[in-house]
Amino acid sequence: MKNTFFKKLISNFYYFFTITLLLISFDAKYNLALDSFSANELLTRCSNPNNCVLETWHVSNANNSFMELIDILKNTPRVEIISIKEDYIHALSTSRIMKYIDDIEIQKSEEDNFLKVKSKSRNGFYDLGVNKRRINTLHFRLIDIYK
Repeated sequence: MKNTFFKKLISNFYYFFTITLLLISFDAKYNLALDSFSANELLTRCSNPNNCVLETWHVSNANNSFMELIDILKNTPRVEIISIKEDYIHALSTSRIMKYIDDIEIQKSEEDNFLKVKSKSRNGFYDLGVNKRRINTLHFRLIDIYK
């Protein structure tokens, strides 16, 4: 009798756990860092604002600002630039202690003189404000160059 009770309990737990995982994976609110990149390297919106920041910066000269951001990223500790295209940068930032990896994407638009900057955690639902601080630091360093 005890044996069948535990078998039913375990099987019910397994079914509950499986259904819960399926529901979470199909819910757009909880997609686990699956929106990072699109095929044509256009920045997509952040699906989870708790671990992603997307900002648009209006600049006086998009080309100069874009080149300065490349230099800033090259001189930032624990940041590795993965690809540099004509109007797109993809870089990875690794946290100091836990070694979490965050994606940094920058896209420029010369016609409108703006830069889109995105920083997104690859793991977890919440980043403790790390991506917002990273974007603010990049913006302040870029502004500091032109003062």
